[in-house]
Parts: sequence; structure tokens; C-alpha cells
Amino acid sequence: MNKLKLKECTSEHVIYYYQPEGKGDCGEIIYIFTAIAIEPNILSPAENDEFGTYGHKACDKVKELVDSRYLPFEVTQLK
Repeated sequence: MNKLKLKECTSEHVIYYYQPEGKGDCGEIIYIFTAIAIEPNILSPAENDEFGTYGHKACDKVKELVDSRYLPFEVTQLK
């Protein structure tokens, strides 16, 4: 489970915090709209994300949200 919380949204990018299992310090995911390869990236890993598994899942969720043009303030990612 990941908890995602919107940090910043501009015309150039969107940044979400992600928190694995809702515990520890958050990491950050950034999605840059003007990048050549439009894919979200882990800006900084979360404290409890040793192998980047939660970060990669959070990237997938952020991409899904951006593609659907729906950017909620908070979302819980169960899978």
C-alpha cells in the first residue's frame, strides 16, 4: 500500500509525495509534462523503500492519474 499526497502541480510538472505502508518519511515522485520521455520518476526515495518497489508502483499510479486528468489531493494505492 502507498499513500500519495499532492505536493505541487504546475503547467510544467506534478509532484506527489509517496509513503510506503503509510509509515516513515515520504519520498517524492515527479512527472514532467515537457520531458522528451514523459514518464514519472522518483525524485527522492521514501525511507521505507529499500528496493524502490513502492516508488515504481507510485510512479505507475501518478502516470495513471495524469493520463486520466484527475489529480486528487490524496489517494491510497492498494496494489
